[in-house]
Amino acid sequence: MAIYLTAHELTKLLTLLFLFVFIISDIILFTTYEDELQRMLLPHLEEDNDAKLIHTDTYLDDHDSYHDLYEDDLYENLNIKEIEDNFLSDSEVNKKYCKKEKDCRFLFVYYHSGQESKANLHLKTFSHIAGILNRTMVLTNVGRSRIESCNQFPFEFYYNLNALRKLLPNVNFISQLEFESWFRNRFEKPSIQHLHFSHGDSLMPLLEHVNPIIEPVTYISCFNKFNMRFDHSAIFQRIFINSEVLFQVNDGNDSSTLLIKNLMNSDADILLIKDDIGEEILTQTYPTIPYANHIIKEALRVKIALKSYVAVYWHMEGINPENLIECAKQLSNTLQYIREIHGIHNVYLSTDYPMSIELNDPFSQFSHLTKYYNQVMMILNSTMGINIHSRISFDAFGELRNKVGDNDEFIATDGVQRILDRIICIDADYFLSGPANCCEQLNAFTKTIVNARTELSKSEIKLQNIISRW
Repeated sequence: MAIYLTAHELTKLLTLLFLFVFIISDIILFTTYEDELQRMLLPHLEEDNDAKLIHTDTYLDDHDSYHDLYEDDLYENLNIKEIEDNFLSDSEVNKKYCKKEKDCRFLFVYYHSGQESKANLHLKTFSHIAGILNRTMVLTNVGRSRIESCNQFPFEFYYNLNALRKLLPNVNFISQLEFESWFRNRFEKPSIQHLHFSHGDSLMPLLEHVNPIIEPVTYISCFNKFNMRFDHSAIFQRIFINSEVLFQVNDGNDSSTLLIKNLMNSDADILLIKDDIGEEILTQTYPTIPYANHIIKEALRVKIALKSYVAVYWHMEGINPENLIECAKQLSNTLQYIREIHGIHNVYLSTDYPMSIELNDPFSQFSHLTKYYNQVMMILNSTMGINIHSRISFDAFGELRNKVGDNDEFIATDGVQRILDRIICIDADYFLSGPANCCEQLNAFTKTIVNARTELSKSEIKLQNIISRW
């Protein structure tokens, strides 16, 4: 059946069709404009959407379980926050992040030489210096036993910030994530003074200006991730320090005092420091920064399971592989002797050898030790009356590892695993390390354990020894 339309009805139908097309095109144009506007306002949010742990005040909730907050879960709220911050004045941004409308100044040690046990002490020293200079201390990211700005995890992944604040109540702290937000949201970009602490031979600290090395510093230190840029006003200097005479008095001042005076003369908003000294730069010494609750909790779980135990630290790297078998036999005899004298059956083995290494992994620096290590473990496991344990047998940080996912932090022998080993070695009833032909002698890791056990021996805690060689 044919359908006929009058001229009026046809005109009405065409008008409705035209309006529909017009509305659809407007919606498309508005959506495109909104997306473009969002990209203009939030360029930094497109750089990295990989999920990773974010800064949080504590990793333990009321039920002693781990928080499972990840950055991608908070992107929506973060987007809103960044849009709001973009409409704040510089004085409002300063007040928000460092509680001051003017003279918002920071000390940011973005690189510490040495692994965590040594960098821990240096960070505490620089935090004290920040207090002297009336600057806010930036808490650098951590990971793989390093404290560096490029690392994945926030400061509190390793350390207890509340305990640090109690140790240094006069120092203001800010996380690296918060510092990045402050820098990003400033309309007038802050002034920067870059200082490279290096070893020198002079009796007093020697300061020299150096040519800016902007690109390497920007990318190697990951400052480009939050649009931190150096302009022509940035000052680059190098300070040469002779650690052997650092505390010797010359003309009424020692080197550390002169160093502090030099830093106090800086007018830069940000003191950006690369620390290659690796030694204490203040006469006063400070205790190590307390570790995070989730690390202490895991160490406590292991120690409760072990009850009374011997801790063995065996640093195998650099040792002649052919010595390892004889060394294992000596260790086995020593463990049997300790069992007979002190009645201790449980042994916790800490080693730089990656115990979870695949036997056919040709890329590991320890691959040439695999067959020797297997024989070592056979000898130790066959020691009569002795039970050998390790972070692998206890599935250390299994719950946290499941939340973070496969990560080198839990696979390698450094990182949180190394911190856990150190705590367990410190609290052991008996502590053993190898002789010169079997094990590296007093490195930073062992020194930290010995120093801590020496202090423990002065308390009511009863230890069978400080350190012995098998």
